[in-house]
Amino acid sequence: MELPINIDDIVNFFYLFYSAVRRLIQYIFEATITKADPSLAAKYADATTILITITALLLVLEIFSAAKKILRILVVIGWVLLILSILIGTVGH
Repeated sequence: MELPINIDDIVNFFYLFYSAVRRLIQYIFEATITKADPSLAAKYADATTILITITALLLVLEIFSAAKKILRILVVIGWVLLILSILIGTVGH
């Protein structure tokens, strides 16, 4: 018996969801903190979406308690660097 859903459908679904989240974040950045330079919104949206993905993965791993120390450090460093980058990028313009 074969499943009606193949792996390509699942990958396409996750890519569609990831892309929609990225576009939403970019829109929010364009409308708020990067009004002066909207070109920064795409860069920060990419970084934020990746960090959201890693954070979601961390939450899943928290449930299963595997490799969470390394991922926790990466998430904290990533969020700190993103926030610093946004602050420096928006104050500098």
